Amino acid sequence: MNRPVNILSIVLSVLLAAGCAKEMALNELPENVEGRPLSYAAIVSVKQSPTDTLYFQVDDTTRLFPRNFTDEKLVGERIVCDISVYNKVMGSYGYVTDVNYYDSIDKGEFTADASASGDDGLDIVFDWMTGAEDGYLTLHYSTWWGDEGIRHRFHLVAGTNPEDPYELVLRHDAAGDKHQEQGESLVYFDINTLPETGDEYRILTLKWKDSAGKTESHKFGFKSRK
Repeated sequence: MNRPVNILSIVLSVLLAAGCAKEMALNELPENVEGRPLSYAAIVSVKQSPTDTLYFQVDDTTRLFPRNFTDEKLVGERIVCDISVYNKVMGSYGYVTDVNYYDSIDKGEFTADASASGDDGLDIVFDWMTGAEDGYLTLHYSTWWGDEGIRHRFHLVAGTNPEDPYELVLRHDAAGDKHQEQGESLVYFDINTLPETGDEYRILTLKWKDSAGKTESHKFGFKSRK
């Protein structure tokens, strides 16, 4: 989904048109709505159980079991989707869902290479799509776009602060893309190789350069994926 705003807007319009979809939040999920599903927008990790059942991990605790999703090549990746949520199954283990729409998300490189390239500014949008969940960091961002064929590259660099292993630096390489219009997209990083947090949340500090060239920072709660 390394694409300008007009494409992402189509995705979001499908998810949020007429207010029919809501941000997926654990405290909003229905206890039992069999026969009258509720529609939600969500960013999820695609996973597969030891018995080859495909399921979605929403956050650190919530699972969804889609009845009409069979795309095994997306296992281990993050997707944005519109889903209809039915009743809770197996106690509090998860929810039966139907997938109405989904799209893949760009995966950036998580690295300890301090020389990783990327000095182009961008602005991070702090809405429901930006967050640290299930061992991943997902970012909704805005930047300049031009030539459609140019792919922007993203590096998330660890180890820049020897005193804090949970301090990360985002680097964005626009690969010389022209500044024709501002647009939004999504990128995620698998950061589960950070030091194990156990059952505790640690403070994850993200630093980046915004579109004006100013260094910004933001803190997230992070817990390792099990």
